[in-house]
Amino acid sequence: MRTTGVWVKRGVAVLLLAGLAAASMMPGAIAAPSVAKKKTLAAGVTYEQINDASIPIRMYVLKLDPKTPATLDLVLSGSQIGTFAKTSTMAANAGALGAVNGDLNDWPGRPTHQYVQDGVPVQTGQRAGTSVGFRRNEHGATIGHLPMRITATDTAAKTAVKVASWNTNAPTTDQVVGYSWYGGRYAHPSSNECTARLGVPAAMRWEPHHDGTGRTYTVEAVSCGSPLSVTNSSKVVLASKLVGAGATWIKSLKSGTMVHVGWSNGSIGGEDVVSGSALILRGGAVQYAPNCSTSLCQRAPRTAVGVTSTGRIILLVVDGRSSSSVGLTLYQLGKQMQALGAVDAANLDGGGSATMWIKGLGVVNHPTDSTGERPVSNAIVIRRGKDAGEPKPLKPLA
Repeated sequence: MRTTGVWVKRGVAVLLLAGLAAASMMPGAIAAPSVAKKKTLAAGVTYEQINDASIPIRMYVLKLDPKTPATLDLVLSGSQIGTFAKTSTMAANAGALGAVNGDLNDWPGRPTHQYVQDGVPVQTGQRAGTSVGFRRNEHGATIGHLPMRITATDTAAKTAVKVASWNTNAPTTDQVVGYSWYGGRYAHPSSNECTARLGVPAAMRWEPHHDGTGRTYTVEAVSCGSPLSVTNSSKVVLASKLVGAGATWIKSLKSGTMVHVGWSNGSIGGEDVVSGSALILRGGAVQYAPNCSTSLCQRAPRTAVGVTSTGRIILLVVDGRSSSSVGLTLYQLGKQMQALGAVDAANLDGGGSATMWIKGLGVVNHPTDSTGERPVSNAIVIRRGKDAGEPKPLKPLA
């Protein structure tokens, strides 16, 4: 298993290390790559364009070493769910050094899967997907099939309920769901629900296993039939049907009492979670076979994210659907991430959404839409310096 970088520059010649040399002999792997461009964006942050005319293929790689002056962050296309923007626009607005598109997109402008930004859950999402939980200390990520769990606990009565979804679905019988400012006008309580509005949140804390965060809120009001709304970014609303187990719990809440709402998903030390459609590399092993024939497996433009054993983050974009770059299958994508040194990796949104933007160079790949770069709902960015908007959670509640 190879877990180190794969490129070394000596004078004006670029030589391949053994990782890619060995990978070139594997079925479906990159055969004879060469570095067409290379640029250091900041200490520990590098960009490369890699070509292989024998396939043919063009690939674009961003690398972030752990514990550097740069940080990785997630950005949405707007302040709330319901908009689309180009990756380049989101990157420029964030003052980024580089960026790639993130999760797949659902109408009316939201990621498809679970999504957490700066420790705050944006949504649970419509499908499970493969989550990527970036660690707050910038030392790698947790990648895998890791469903999000959200719990609300009445701290006085010591009663807890599972929050079935967040800014995603209306409650069904016996369920409690959650809404926050991120839901905007597209995810909010309706008139046939019991609701409890929570405000005045305490400081963010790690959940018991440090694989998610939570806050303790004060119950402001409880109402059934006349839904309470989320009035600002510091409040959340829990909702249920008018009857059932969820309604019984909501009705038991009293104004002024405290409710702790916490999420976790197994991402140790993670405060930013984005998701993709497929786990392509796990523990150094490619997860898709060369003969995979589903539509997801076929050659296409790709965006992928991976992590090495030393905590380096690798972001990869692959051009496709043209005579000069035909795209990669999921098997080939796994092989390429393996050759670049990743031990775990996920396939993000691809096709016409696949985009990499580099400061000073602009969009470096070739998006396939006839109108050019496609607007999307979210992106992964690399910033210079620390992320000022990311809180440092306190220790878990006793």
